[in-house]
Amino acid sequence: MADIDYRTWPAHGSNIEPSDDHWMTPAGRFNHGFSSADQVHGETTAANQNIGAPAFSLADHLPEVIVEAVAEWATHLQHQTWRLRRRALSRFAEAFADQFVALNPSLNDEEYESLIDIGYTCLLEKLDSGKPIADLDQAHCYKRSVHDEHRFAADLFIEINLPTATIH
Repeated sequence: MADIDYRTWPAHGSNIEPSDDHWMTPAGRFNHGFSSADQVHGETTAANQNIGAPAFSLADHLPEVIVEAVAEWATHLQHQTWRLRRRALSRFAEAFADQFVALNPSLNDEEYESLIDIGYTCLLEKLDSGKPIADLDQAHCYKRSVHDEHRFAADLFIEINLPTATIH
């Protein structure tokens, strides 16, 4: 995957041209590689098993070609540490937003930042194994999610695991 530049998708690895309206067709509720399919195999998508799964999946509302790109990134990152995943999530999110800006240059800064958040959370949804948060890097990844469930689990982990400062 190292030789793939995802800043060029949807054109990369696809015969769909960006000008073709088909690439903007939402992938649908049962797109491959996300929570709906994962739950069929007995996995949950919660950041902490005691919290519960996010109420919705952002990826269910994205075009299929984008869902495929997110799935490729997740496949590559699933065996990496959360420290490396944290950096990759940020890079992917920016590439995700840049692609939309390239197709629609009239997007303002607020819309661009929203796209970064959406891209970040879509990849995080795929990387979410349903297991409790295990380290601080993972907690920081979940804290940046748009899902309340992810942020709550991250806050809980940080509160429990960070030493408190003593005031003299």
